[in-house]
Amino acid sequence: MKTKLLPLLLFFLLLAAAASHAQLDLEKEVLIIPDTHNEKPYIWKVLRNPKDYELNLQYDITAGKETTFSMDLRSKEISKIDDLRVFIVDTDLHIYRHIRPVKSADGKYLFSFKAPQTGKYRIETVFKTKGEWINISKDVKIKGDKKTSEPETKPGDEDYSVKAKLIPKRIYSEHVVTIFYEIMYKGAPLKVLEKMEGFDMQVASWDEDLKEFIYATPKQNLGGPEVAVSIVFMRAGKRAVFAEFKHKGIIRRVDLVIDVREEPK
Repeated sequence: MKTKLLPLLLFFLLLAAAASHAQLDLEKEVLIIPDTHNEKPYIWKVLRNPKDYELNLQYDITAGKETTFSMDLRSKEISKIDDLRVFIVDTDLHIYRHIRPVKSADGKYLFSFKAPQTGKYRIETVFKTKGEWINISKDVKIKGDKKTSEPETKPGDEDYSVKAKLIPKRIYSEHVVTIFYEIMYKGAPLKVLEKMEGFDMQVASWDEDLKEFIYATPKQNLGGPEVAVSIVFMRAGKRAVFAEFKHKGIIRRVDLVIDVREEPK
């Protein structure tokens, strides 16, 4: 009797394993890496410094001190402003901040910034109106001591490691490049990324001349540990790419420098 039961038991175990394996395969979503020539869906469609908009900044800032900026956005045609955010970088592309301003009772937008050192900074104001992106750039000069001792890192950064792979390895302007991030936490894959406004990651990039700024988010947001952000750089040259992800309520940063080439003719 035992000899008859054993083959039947093995048969049912194999069926259960096969069904379970098939179910896992069906549930697993795979990150899509787009073709490098399929650039249209990945170009950031944005109006840069349009004449119809005026940005006024009021501030009195000194290096090493927390300063509140008051920002007034005006346009000839009054329209609703959505998804307003501010990106700040120094001219050496080392210091980076991504800030969400708050609207005050008088209609102005407020945000705070503590500049670690003196020098010139670029402020990129980005928002949506009538469904299209607007990007207005302003430069500010920070006075005070040359440098402060404030670090650019956060406590706990040492628990994270991120590998960034470029697909393809050689990047050309006006072609899609996918930055493939693999995020580890304490040596194990980080599978519980917290969403930032619906996204696993948010990415900002400048060229070394600060002539082209790009804001990008992943098309697929599967919660980690792998995140793929596809971007089209329109100009050749070196790029600073700042990526942010969130875990345990804290936003961490990944910095990357990449070289964008002009496509051979």
